[in-house]
Amino acid sequence: MSLPLAGVRVLELGRVFAAPWCGQMLGDLGAEVIKVEAIEGDPMRIIGTGQIRDAKGEPTGERSVFAAVNRNKKSINLDLTHPAGADLVRRLAAKSDVFIENFKVGDLARRGLGYDDIRAVNPDIVYLSLTGYGQAGPYAARPGMDNIVQGLSGYVSMTGEADGAPQASPVSIMDFSAGMHAAVGIVAALYGRKANGTGGQHIDLSLLDSGLALVGYKLIAALMEGEQPERGAKIRGYIPSGVFPTADGWVQITVANDGDWAKFCPAAERTDWLTHPRFKDRWLRTEHQDEMLAEFETLTRTRTTADWVTRLSAAGVMAGAVLNLNEAARDPHIVERQSILTVPHDAGGTVPTVRNPIRYSRTPLDAYASPPLLGADSSAVLGDILGLTEEEIAGLRAEGALGKAAA
Repeated sequence: MSLPLAGVRVLELGRVFAAPWCGQMLGDLGAEVIKVEAIEGDPMRIIGTGQIRDAKGEPTGERSVFAAVNRNKKSINLDLTHPAGADLVRRLAAKSDVFIENFKVGDLARRGLGYDDIRAVNPDIVYLSLTGYGQAGPYAARPGMDNIVQGLSGYVSMTGEADGAPQASPVSIMDFSAGMHAAVGIVAALYGRKANGTGGQHIDLSLLDSGLALVGYKLIAALMEGEQPERGAKIRGYIPSGVFPTADGWVQITVANDGDWAKFCPAAERTDWLTHPRFKDRWLRTEHQDEMLAEFETLTRTRTTADWVTRLSAAGVMAGAVLNLNEAARDPHIVERQSILTVPHDAGGTVPTVRNPIRYSRTPLDAYASPPLLGADSSAVLGDILGLTEEEIAGLRAEGALGKAAA
């Protein structure tokens, strides 16, 4: 059976993380995604510690960050500042369903590629603009980046140790949150266009708005009570919960309520805590959390991580090992579910990829094509979709509007 978005064509002018992540999600779901890159390519091609290697094991110059968010796409590289390059984009947009861009506000409009320009050639286009701060507002013209938005959204104010400095997440959570919101917005707009005949529309999505949605449940509580959450993982009423030292590493334990406490204490061989005058219920444990957590850490150090996870899981208490990334990839549950795959790369070697987390029963997402080599699909895209001849394509390359395919 066809994948859900089969027959949908996406023109992605996306760079770095958020917009390419959105494009990859749509590509995984079956859309034809044409990634329009600059002549020299998306800057993420050369970012990341992991190197893409060819069939002989030699490094290709491309790296892990691009590979992580650009599978299931075709690549065409051209010069948007060249009139002929911009015209190619307009012509491709006229034959597409979705247009994705994450340029600064106004950049594409100056090149005749803004929403009004694209709508003029395709009134049904779903056009996504993904920026740091949105199309309007005092910050609209500012450059935006994930870690800056982590701070502006209030997220960073809650992270790090209680007595230390705020810490941004090392994972680009604002980018990926925005990319997922973007994919949902696009799919919904496509559904509305088909089901209700509403036509195309412009989606204005910002990292900051997405970030506020991400911290929304904390933000709403702060507005209602006028209190800033304490920095760190401690949550009122969820004591003890967090990361704790063990005899050989770390374990994450969550005692969500007094029912969990009643299960934890026997499993930990500390039934005396069930009637302890300062520990017996969640609010007492919260009130006396410094004493509680000090004793708790002394206890967790007495057993290995595996021992704690086994005994607490058997008792119905949430617990899990704290794994590094390579350990996570080897975890038996992750291995059995084939959540991480190795796929052939067009450079000749292979590349690991994280499986799309959506598991359909009738149309499994089991096609994972290599992230494209730079400009590898330019000739095919321009020939198949726009009907350009080899001579016309060669002419565009000669005048600098179209880049050469990667060797």
